[in-house]
Amino acid sequence: MKKRVLNVILYIAIASLLVLDIFIGVSLMGMKETGSRTGGVILDPSAEDERPGQSGTSHRVTVSGFSALNIPADLDTVAIDLYNPSENSGLYYMTFELRLPDESERGYEVLFLTKYVAPGKHIYQVTLSHSLSAGEYTAQLLVQPYRMSDLTPTNNVSAVVRITVK
Repeated sequence: MKKRVLNVILYIAIASLLVLDIFIGVSLMGMKETGSRTGGVILDPSAEDERPGQSGTSHRVTVSGFSALNIPADLDTVAIDLYNPSENSGLYYMTFELRLPDESERGYEVLFLTKYVAPGKHIYQVTLSHSLSAGEYTAQLLVQPYRMSDLTPTNNVSAVVRITVK
């Protein structure tokens, strides 16, 4: 029960930090023209518009909203819903990186890393760097916003994700 309460508090804190970052970014940009910066930016080609029947993002600003991921064993393609909220229009691109702790010098291996995801776009499927065998894994999802005006990374959000592989 304590772990569940701590997880709820953690997710509230993460969502609050993301909202705070967006408001600070808007405040700092003030009246400065942001424009659409696509020249030189490699947008993730698998990012797509929200699918019909999916809940909209206009009423919330979240980091994809999941703490668990269930995937089949020995497959490297995973169904997922990662998105950059449409409220970030004109402000931020985002990248998503799933890290699995290991004994390497960095302390983790990257299971997947998206390219820039434009506001209002979703990633519904990712390809892992390798398939996972059956079991439970604890991973880290790193969400990195980048200002559209100059591609400067802003405060990132890191969330713990429990991966169940069957």
